[in-house]
Amino acid sequence: MFRRLSLVAAAAIVLTGAVPFGRDPFPQKTSGAEWLSFDGTRHPRSVITAQNVSHLKQLWRVVLPETADGSPVYLGGVQTRTGRRDLLIVSTINGRVIAFDAANGFRAWMTTPPEGTRWTTSSPAVDPGHRFVFAYGLDGYVHRYNVHTGDELTGGGWPELATLKGAVEKGSSAISIATANNGHTYLYMTASAYPIPGDDGDYQGHVTVIDIDSGVQHVFNALCSDRDMHFTDHGDDSDCPSRQAGIWARSGVAYDPGTNRVFVTTGNGPFDANTGGFDWGTSVVAIRPDGTTDGGTPVDAYTPVDFQSLTDEDLDLSSTTIEVLPGTNAGWPSLGVQSGKDGRLRLLNLSDLSGQGGPRHLGGELQILDLPQGHTVLTQPTPWLDPAHKTWVFVANNHGITAYQLIADASGKPMLTQVWSRLDVAGTTPVIVNGVIYLAAPQQLTALRATTGATLWQDTTIGDIHWSSPIVVNDTVYLSDNSQTLTAYSLPTSP
Repeated sequence: MFRRLSLVAAAAIVLTGAVPFGRDPFPQKTSGAEWLSFDGTRHPRSVITAQNVSHLKQLWRVVLPETADGSPVYLGGVQTRTGRRDLLIVSTINGRVIAFDAANGFRAWMTTPPEGTRWTTSSPAVDPGHRFVFAYGLDGYVHRYNVHTGDELTGGGWPELATLKGAVEKGSSAISIATANNGHTYLYMTASAYPIPGDDGDYQGHVTVIDIDSGVQHVFNALCSDRDMHFTDHGDDSDCPSRQAGIWARSGVAYDPGTNRVFVTTGNGPFDANTGGFDWGTSVVAIRPDGTTDGGTPVDAYTPVDFQSLTDEDLDLSSTTIEVLPGTNAGWPSLGVQSGKDGRLRLLNLSDLSGQGGPRHLGGELQILDLPQGHTVLTQPTPWLDPAHKTWVFVANNHGITAYQLIADASGKPMLTQVWSRLDVAGTTPVIVNGVIYLAAPQQLTALRATTGATLWQDTTIGDIHWSSPIVVNDTVYLSDNSQTLTAYSLPTSP
């Protein structure tokens, strides 16, 4: 177990904010642990368990220049200008990126945010080679920073364009990174709409896919998908006449190595793909890892039969995205779940989303469930493969959390069955580590036993929570909130 500093020393940081640049009064050992993106780890390194989580105490708390309305990332053993450190990295609503020593809250480096007039709720990501931190800037570009120093690295296409309509198109989702079966590593940045003007704005949901080594990018547009380009607001051939179909889930895309496909879920907007068009509103589409399609036609797609009513009632499917399920039976295809604003959960065959052998069809889900807590789901469903190799799915929202298990029905086909539900505890995207679920809600961070939902630990000293969800590394839990604070909770110091 890596120990850092006494709680007395941590209290000094709580009072004064992050330690300024200079000599670190608390030099520490480092680890090789990592949590590289919002959805970037399924096997985190942690010693916190259901047996000791109740001993968590606040280790340090720092005040940020602006709110970080997303999740931090973590990279251990980074050589910085002031020594080797385990870095906890956040990006703020104005596109500033800040790296802290994960052990004590010392600020290792901080960037100057790109100029822009609006805000972002995106989260940063670190490349698998541990060289760069990527973050969305309010100038409409994805920026690349040296993980050791925070210096921006330009050239070779960087910074990479993500939108030409920055006044109405929002970089909302966390950045995703995936290494495909061809060995190339791709970055995914999605675009949606700001609340104002919202669905009335001239925006087109899209995902920008960037090869992080070559800098080559492709754009999948949910509307006018036959055009691999960033649209302008000029109202001519450089624009798309269709609007909406925002992509704004906490993880904008999901990569499934089993099918070697990237899945993108689109929101409100026109859908005409079943009649040969190229508008894919209210759909789950599968594209190649590099962002390409077959002349604008995705590799596969799923569109609910009630897509028009979902659009008419503003029940965005894209409030969440596909979550790939682990550990399915050998005879089953790759499986995923998709929720949305309608408070339902859909089980999908990732190898054949519509069940009809390709895109441009309606329906095809294996199962649809109404969540016990009801209401909109604005969080990512979270999977778990337990020690007995049973697959679980946890779905949380502002009205509760429900746990499901993946089982075989009487005919041997996959289906989800409810195990437990709690309507007295709510939160953003659940995080599960060592059989413990961590759930953040306004003024409340809670730890639950994954198999039963029983409360194991709770802290009520945090501020408001919008999108933020915690991460868990080594013996510490990290969380940012909307009171511009970043907090670390750790197990007590060993003798």
